[in-house]
Order: sequence, then structure tokens, then C-alpha cells
Amino acid sequence: MSKTKALRREIQRYLKTVTPNVYYEKADESGKYPHIVFELSELSHNDGKTILQLETNVIGYGSDTGQIEDIADGVQTIFHNYHFINDEIQFSTYKNRRETVKEEDKKIIRRRILFEVHLHELKGE
Repeated sequence: MSKTKALRREIQRYLKTVTPNVYYEKADESGKYPHIVFELSELSHNDGKTILQLETNVIGYGSDTGQIEDIADGVQTIFHNYHFINDEIQFSTYKNRRETVKEEDKKIIRRRILFEVHLHELKGE
């Protein structure tokens, strides 16, 4: 399995501990609320380490922001200063910033949380 797929799998596994509705890049048509959509973008690669940006969007619908804030807090708690290693991949994550995103539909509640991910090559690769 590729490192990127393994990284995505682990990120999704941890996000599902906060809410069961987790999607990579785009929510499906049913898009049950609340849900999380996440993306990975490569920022740089040097000496066996790839730096990526993990963007998580916690999205809800309605007027009460409490549940969305709780989920966003959970995401932030999991991935700030987090370290993971198994026989496929090794990575660390660090919180960058958290922000409110205004949507055209005023009933959509969205919190974007950005993390820096350091994905390391394992010895012997």
C-alpha cells in the first residue's frame, strides 16, 4: 500500500472516533450532518520527509454551533502534537490554525482546522 493511502486510512480512522461521517475530499450526496471532510496537500519533500497540509472541515447544519465546536475540539485534540508509527508509515501532526468559514447558505456551519503533517520514510526503504 502506498504511504499516502496508509496515511489517509489512519487519519480517517482517527476522525471517525469523533464523528462517524468522515469523507476524503468530498462528502457523498447524502452528506449526513454533522460530518468531516478532509484533504491532504503536499507542501514539500526533502531528505526522506514529506511535509503535507491536512485540512479538516467540520460541517453541520442549523443554528446551534455547539455540536460542531465539540467535534472541532475533538479533531484538534487528536491531531495536535500527535505521533504515529507502524510497519507502513511514521508521521507527526501539528495544529496550524482553526477558523470559521462563512457559507452562502447561512444554515451551514463550518470550521476549518489546518494541520502540518510530517510523513517520514521508514528505515530500510
